[in-house]
Amino acid sequence: MPLEDLSSKVRTSPKIPLAKKLLWGAGGAADNIFYNGMATLVLPIFNVGLGVDAVKIGLAMGIPRLLDALTDPLIGNISDNTRSRWGRRRPYVFFGAVVAGTLLAVLFNPIKGLSHEGLFWWFLIVASLFYVAYAVFVIPYSAMGLEMTSDYNERTRVLAWRPYMGLLVGLGIPWLYKLCFILGNTEAEGSRTVAVIMGVLAIGLGVLPALFITENVPQTTSPHMPLLHALKITFSNSSFLLLSASTLCILLGIFLSSPLGLYVSIYYVFGGDKELASMLGGWSGMAAMAAGFAGLPVATWLAKCLGKRHAALALLLLGLLSVPLTWWMFTPANPWLQIVPGFIFGLAINGCFLIGVSMLGDVCDADELNTGHRREGIYSASLEFGKKCAIALSTIVVGYLLLAVGFDEKAAMQSVQTTTSLRIGYMIVLGVPMILAGVFIYFFPITHQRAMENRRLLDERVAATPTT
Repeated sequence: MPLEDLSSKVRTSPKIPLAKKLLWGAGGAADNIFYNGMATLVLPIFNVGLGVDAVKIGLAMGIPRLLDALTDPLIGNISDNTRSRWGRRRPYVFFGAVVAGTLLAVLFNPIKGLSHEGLFWWFLIVASLFYVAYAVFVIPYSAMGLEMTSDYNERTRVLAWRPYMGLLVGLGIPWLYKLCFILGNTEAEGSRTVAVIMGVLAIGLGVLPALFITENVPQTTSPHMPLLHALKITFSNSSFLLLSASTLCILLGIFLSSPLGLYVSIYYVFGGDKELASMLGGWSGMAAMAAGFAGLPVATWLAKCLGKRHAALALLLLGLLSVPLTWWMFTPANPWLQIVPGFIFGLAINGCFLIGVSMLGDVCDADELNTGHRREGIYSASLEFGKKCAIALSTIVVGYLLLAVGFDEKAAMQSVQTTTSLRIGYMIVLGVPMILAGVFIYFFPITHQRAMENRRLLDERVAATPTT
């Protein structure tokens, strides 16, 4: 049956008002501060600024991620099964935003006079608490977005407001490192004030969805499901596993390559000048964010024209083409050229992430058809579980990668061999995971036709259910 004929038989949700999209999207801005704001400053402040060993910082980032990842499915299942006067998601979004924002400020304000060993333990303990609070916020928040509409294309348009708002705030994230120099005599001193600003802003934005978004799905439509049974069903879902694997590959590439790219800029392009590197890093990051912002309507249009799977493959290919450009465009002769591959990559990958989240909504529809449960919480949590495992792995591995290429944090300048190894390693750890992600997306089974048919069957089931 042609797509347009099938679409006409599906009962679509009404379009979501712009104000509601904006209020829900505000949580995406908070998420970006939590997720990327902290990650942007960790190595520059604790390794370069305070001199803590890169391997120890990697462990201090990775261990909390691994521990936190284990709690994510529990949080998702609790959210799915919650019954309260405020809904299934909103209490957790509010509480998680407030606590995570507070801990973000505390993280970069360690007790003065701590040794390197003391700084390691400070970071490990506070980061562990932070990531749990972040999970309490982000998992129910993600589920709220998936529940706002059941329409195939409107779902992509609604979910686009999370990265729209995230990227809007994200334009300032590449400047955080530079701002640390402005607000303090050293980057470590300035980071204390910057972290407080980030925490307050994240709390203000993060509580908006909890305060103003009414949940669409009636709480009675999601019967209680034991955690172990929920996990068994979730991790036996081949569509979800393929989507998760592709997402994890992309994230692994980004989080392994990001610090390597910063070090290439500092020690190869700028010859060890951290402040110049931070300035151009700010402009380059802004260009990538702007490209990502522009890429969201492109991704929405591609998904409507090609279907989500083919649109994601096209964007992955575009992002992959930017990787070899870094060899020629990360150059001391013209430092500004490094903006070009970042622009291309930002446009492609942000669009790809948007489509991936929308595809997760289609996975939830297929799951409801099979199980009779609305389980956006456990699917969002399980996706976060995989993400955090990838990020934990990357934060642990990156310290060893720096050792492998011969990086010496005590040296003001790095050898030619080290900078060459950094450049090659940057391309490998960014490009290979993207190729693998494309393979997983290629085999994703929920096409446009299948998603529309699932929605039609679900609507028929609802129509046939007697009302009380």
